[in-house]
Amino acid sequence: MICLRTLAVLMLLVSAVGHISFASELPVCSNRIINEVTAKVGCTVGDARCWFSKGGFCTDYIEIMSRRRQPGKALQLKNITRPEDVKKGDVALFISRAHYAFVESVVRDKSGRPVAVNLSEYNYGTCWVDEQNMVTEKYKIVNKRFGVPLGKVDGGFLRPK
Repeated sequence: MICLRTLAVLMLLVSAVGHISFASELPVCSNRIINEVTAKVGCTVGDARCWFSKGGFCTDYIEIMSRRRQPGKALQLKNITRPEDVKKGDVALFISRAHYAFVESVVRDKSGRPVAVNLSEYNYGTCWVDEQNMVTEKYKIVNKRFGVPLGKVDGGFLRPK
């Protein structure tokens, strides 16, 4: 079993070293957007303790969504699930983005095989508000993506236990 917090820390360390190309290619947000997000959340750029305490990261969203099914239990994830076995409630792992998303539903082809997933997530933005702490302009905002091909989920799928 994998602890979600442990994976999040590992992904932050890997991205800090610069091995996650897509995440490192995000631009910095405009000053206007940075000011809006920091004012709304109440954190300043560089204040990791504040950002982590506010609960707006993708890992926080996964914990919220998974606890709906298991109130009061610490979230743990099983090893990677094969794409053909993905189901609602699984967690999509994006290595290239250092990001997790919650699987809302599975899109199947005519023969019933999974081909894509519909996802919901926090912090899946287009620019950095605080790059050092991996905060985007979508911090603590639910984003929905539809029809994401299984092949785009480059880290595979995890299943909450």
